[in-house]
Amino acid sequence: MKAIKVVGIVLLLLVVAVFVFIYTLPETAHMEREILIDASPSKVYHEIVSFRNFSKWSPWASKAPTASYTYSGPEFGPGAKISWESDNPDVGTGSMEILLADKNKRVVCAMRFDGYESTPRASMVLRQVEGGTLVTWTYDEEDVTGLSKIFMLGIDGFLGGDFALGLELLKARVEKMPNFNFEIELDYVPSFDFLGVRDSSLNEPGMINTKMARAFGDISSYMSRNNLEPLGPRLALFLNESDFDVTFVSGIPSMTVDSVKSETIQLYHQDSALVLIGHYIGNINELGKGHEQIKKFASFYNYDIVGNPWESYITDPSENPDTSSWKTHISYPVR
Repeated sequence: MKAIKVVGIVLLLLVVAVFVFIYTLPETAHMEREILIDASPSKVYHEIVSFRNFSKWSPWASKAPTASYTYSGPEFGPGAKISWESDNPDVGTGSMEILLADKNKRVVCAMRFDGYESTPRASMVLRQVEGGTLVTWTYDEEDVTGLSKIFMLGIDGFLGGDFALGLELLKARVEKMPNFNFEIELDYVPSFDFLGVRDSSLNEPGMINTKMARAFGDISSYMSRNNLEPLGPRLALFLNESDFDVTFVSGIPSMTVDSVKSETIQLYHQDSALVLIGHYIGNINELGKGHEQIKKFASFYNYDIVGNPWESYITDPSENPDTSSWKTHISYPVR
């Protein structure tokens, strides 16, 4: 009987010791891996600010090739969400949602797993250094309680390898990306109205520019006579284009008007759209090369071009005669 009491006391002390040990463990967990990618922060950022191509570098995609994925929320940035279902216990069922996107600097996601009450956060932090971009992928969890504290002691071993593999796959994908001569980014453009003149021409920059200049002059004069203020830079919307000819609308953004009293000038409307915007700098006669680069960008990131592109001429030629420094935004609606 005395031996049984001793055993009982020892077991009780062990239980108390375990609880004391658990109580003294930290209530937070942190794990991280990093890698140097030979690319600019903007190239890496575009890859991680959307889940469109997540499966191409995710360390879990190969573990569960039959997993099903659903996407919700916006195409990119805060609110963008990917959810998955898998029979593989290493992948399971869960979701990731972007909480914060600091352009070219970091993306923070909330991670949720079925059967797990906590909501850990995963962050991709980008820092430009000599040789490219240092990418740090972190895992952080707060308010860890109970036996989960013991599990968190091994979080580096549980997830470290996956994070390291994911970074290697991300590096391989980004570094094989085509080089572009100017910044291209994904953005939402709100709807706008513009007064425009529709025209066509042989597909020769000099002839197109001459017709556009004449149209811009006519529209500016009309707006001046009718006390209409321009609401943005001059633009050209391209309706049809071939190697031989092109049909386009030269326009100036304006407030909505009830009617337009002109035989050549009409009111046009551009719906809000998800667009790829190329920030081109250089002579407008070379804009064709800019369009080709945006099309390559769309192909690499698996975007479908779904509308007519337009050019916005940011630089006023009357204020800056240096054509090599002219700024033009080239916009392509995509999905």
